[in-house]
Amino acid sequence: MQRRWVIFWVLAGSYFFVMFHRFCTAVMAGDLTTDLGLDSAALGFLSSMYLLGYASVQIPVGILSDWWGARKTISVFLLVASFGAYAFGEAESYQTAVLARWLVGAGVGCVYVPALRVLGCWFEKDAFAFMTGMMLAVGNLGALSSTWPLAVIKSIWGWRATMEVVSLLTLVLVVLVWIFIKDQPDEADKANVKQTASTETQSVSAENAEKPVRRTGLRVMLKSKRFWAVTVYFIAFETTIISFQGLWAGPFLKRVYNFPDTSVGYALTWLALGLMIGAVISGLLAGRSLQRRHAVLTAGMLGYLLCWIPIVFATASIEPFLVPLLTIMGICGGFFSISFGIAKECFSSGMAGTALGVYNFTGFAGGGLGMWAMGLIIRGLSPDGTNEVAAFQAAFGLSFGIMLIGWIMLILLPRAFPSHTPVDAND
Repeated sequence: MQRRWVIFWVLAGSYFFVMFHRFCTAVMAGDLTTDLGLDSAALGFLSSMYLLGYASVQIPVGILSDWWGARKTISVFLLVASFGAYAFGEAESYQTAVLARWLVGAGVGCVYVPALRVLGCWFEKDAFAFMTGMMLAVGNLGALSSTWPLAVIKSIWGWRATMEVVSLLTLVLVVLVWIFIKDQPDEADKANVKQTASTETQSVSAENAEKPVRRTGLRVMLKSKRFWAVTVYFIAFETTIISFQGLWAGPFLKRVYNFPDTSVGYALTWLALGLMIGAVISGLLAGRSLQRRHAVLTAGMLGYLLCWIPIVFATASIEPFLVPLLTIMGICGGFFSISFGIAKECFSSGMAGTALGVYNFTGFAGGGLGMWAMGLIIRGLSPDGTNEVAAFQAAFGLSFGIMLIGWIMLILLPRAFPSHTPVDAND
């Protein structure tokens, strides 16, 4: 096997656990509520700590991946995630659990951006969208494992022992990353990497990997209207999918439809499968044309937006159709993977890590705040659990409105914010 594929699978394996941690609280919500004595708002805040920890490191990790290197960055922060997972499994108080989830989020938050930086160096430019989709597909296997499989395993071992085993597996990944990941291909490796139009891009990337991004980089980024237009969409999508899949879909299915934990896991399994399939399909459809990527992303997000309509406005009557609806939502939502390529192309390769770090930060900050806000809405409208349907309709109505804004921004993107020559921090 070529070295670049070994690197890909180690990175993809790391991202598997990023996604597992992101969505595991949906299935464990009942256990956390009982063991730690939480109400809806406290549960939302606890779950949002992963996302806020994840978001808090996105700008630094972009700079670190450009300056310190992906191998060191991923190894150190995966070690932090391993410690956080173990502490979460051992937590006896709400405060300890909050801190542990923040550590998990901050630790795994330093995987995706450096991984994209490495893939950009080891795979040609035309393959970047496909490789991004492939890694997201593997990551969604992690999301998949946090649904029905997690529900079954925790029913045997308990949620605490399960998290401690996950901590150990994360520690194994730290070792694999340190041994196998190489930030840049050397001359011998380059012989196995296609040298197409991306040769110049990889050369610039190799040159910039050894020197820090100038302070003007963030200033240049703040002035890019196109970048921020794509970012508004990303905030909208991440706020809705993370809040739903990462937490509130579980309580929604349990409280409104009286699903047991295994049925909740089964339904969320199809959502995760859909996201995985959608990531692969969108990567195949994206092609080389920026205009085509816009069209594919916009079409996928329209389907995703439409899936929210029955959830918000026909809550009481959609129970027989929940599994196919969640599957379609996942497939359409999985198209978001190609948005990273659109955001990345706003800037030169020397700013790739920083740009993707800022992009990720905004999405996960929105997701963390959205998760908490929905908890406040649910608690406010149904403090005693007697008005659950209206409470979830209001919370998910917020998701629908946010995503509508994001989709409109995608429609405006090609004309209102046309693409230009990628900007460099040194320009």
